[in-house]
Amino acid sequence: MPLRILFESLGSFLEWTFKILPIVGNNLNYLFMAIIAGLGVYWIREMFKHQKAGEK
Repeated sequence: MPLRILFESLGSFLEWTFKILPIVGNNLNYLFMAIIAGLGVYWIREMFKHQKAGEK
């Protein structure tokens, strides 16, 4: 029984979060895209630094 209560509570929480998504709209997607693009640029810059230093 305790597992059933846990999963039902988790399901209720996830349903609540999905109700918020239409309010947020695509802004959250744009935020995630910007974060991922920024991290990609950072990663590439670090690779170029290592390449200049002669590392593989």
